[in-house]
Amino acid sequence: MPIRSATILAVFLILAGAAGADELAPDTALAVFRRGGDLMWAILASSLIGLGFATERLLAIRRGAQIPARLMARLREAMLSGGIPAGLRSVEGDKSALGRVMRSLLSRSGATRRELEAAVDDEASRILFDLRANLRPIGMVASIAPMLGLMGTVFGLIGAFRAAAELGMDDPRNFAAGIYEALYTTAFGLVVAVPMLIIYHLLRSRADGIMREVEERALAFISAASNRAGGRREAAEPEPGGGLRADSEETATAE
Repeated sequence: MPIRSATILAVFLILAGAAGADELAPDTALAVFRRGGDLMWAILASSLIGLGFATERLLAIRRGAQIPARLMARLREAMLSGGIPAGLRSVEGDKSALGRVMRSLLSRSGATRRELEAAVDDEASRILFDLRANLRPIGMVASIAPMLGLMGTVFGLIGAFRAAAELGMDDPRNFAAGIYEALYTTAFGLVVAVPMLIIYHLLRSRADGIMREVEERALAFISAASNRAGGRREAAEPEPGGGLRADSEETATAE
């Protein structure tokens, strides 16, 4: 659920900020940000990009959006009144994962059970790819942010050692100040990367769970259709395979 996930992220960020508050005082957040150097802006930009994609995926990868509660009931009513053509019309234009899989099945009327199961696998793979598509930028931010922070720290250490070489090591403050300021970028990069990594795996797991349920529903639909079609052919010459037939308008009652 997007609200719950956003709450977890907000709590994490608050705790992360609180943990470092004592170390950063009496500096303000803006002062700390400025001391981190130009790469702090790059990390901030990457965090905003990641947050944008995370918000979009949190809204898109929802069970209610991908497995509409009324879809199977609507499909059942349509098939009871007009058979497979009516059922196909009822899911036409439905962009949910379940709607796309059911549309793929109903458009293959007359196919064998094996062909229908293969069609489910193919369509499910395409849908899972689409669900995961915008997760890649989130994963990239989780990987890039700490690298940018480390880069900023390395540049800062170079400056610190240069200052120490020019001013001497008699006063440790000449050296220590540059080091602790250089570490700001690494800290900021980690503060961005850890929540992004959590969100990435959370959404990836959610997408997998949704597609698993969609496949189970589609396979149950195929099984019901095959069993019903097999029962009607019992007295006639047997036909191998068992699949979805145009006279199976009552099949959707299995859902």
